Amino acid sequence: MGIGERLKEERESKNMSLDDVQNLTKIQVRYLDAIEQERFNVMPGSFYVRAFIKEYATVLGLNPDELMEEYKSDLPFEKEESIALSRVKSSKKNKPTTKTPTIFSLLPSVIVVLLIIGIVVLVWLFRQGFFAGDEGDPTPADNDDNTAGESVQLPPAQGTSPSEEEDSEDSESSGEEQVEEEEPEEPEQETEISLDNYENNESYYNLTTTEENVNLVITTENRNWLEIEDESGNSLYEKTFSTDESPLELDVSDVEELYLRFGEPQSINIELNGEELELSDEIQASQIQRAWITIEKQ
Repeated sequence: MGIGERLKEERESKNMSLDDVQNLTKIQVRYLDAIEQERFNVMPGSFYVRAFIKEYATVLGLNPDELMEEYKSDLPFEKEESIALSRVKSSKKNKPTTKTPTIFSLLPSVIVVLLIIGIVVLVWLFRQGFFAGDEGDPTPADNDDNTAGESVQLPPAQGTSPSEEEDSEDSESSGEEQVEEEEPEEPEQETEISLDNYENNESYYNLTTTEENVNLVITTENRNWLEIEDESGNSLYEKTFSTDESPLELDVSDVEELYLRFGEPQSINIELNGEELELSDEIQASQIQRAWITIEKQ
């Protein structure tokens, strides 16, 4: 006898219909029927198979841990299955990367070198009097002048004025300064949480983050029954959570899927890396909620 048939017989012995079980567990009838038929391939994944069977067995008065151990070999716990939820893909993955040619990265340095060489050549030409205007021949001296026969001294070539020399030196010194390259800024670390689906008090979330660590922080203003499990069914927390124990902080960096079951949703606050887990507007205050969170690191 398989686990599905075992659950079905136990349900019928208690005169319960699948609708009755759905009202107590908030698990959809199509999933309950799939469990009884052992058609686990229609479930979102092995994580949900385990969680739904435990809820089903608890309502029927069976010990879920003993039942899971007895039929361990019949359940797809060791198989790799993907969760059928929409993924929020980072736009950075789809953005094509372009590699700048080496010649363009060297172009600023080449321009600076050419500018320095040009300034040096210009200063040298000024100092050599290349740009001085022609003064013309001097007027010959009068023969009767007592200074006749003395050699006439030509005026020295005009050079650059002190102000021009200072400007040239300032330009040269400014041209020799190297342009410091700015170090690329490290990308900001971000965490995003999206509510992919809500139905019958069951919420399915997808979390994407660029951070290495993932921290879960839960606070309450009342008393809430709180149960937390990882993708392997390991219990991380399971008892009544009160204001005296608030805040509850857990490191879930190594967890790929989180399962939370809690009551009094109007008084509880759940955050992952500082991002609040927003509950659906359809939630009623008196109903127990279940949330599955898939964690994807970029």
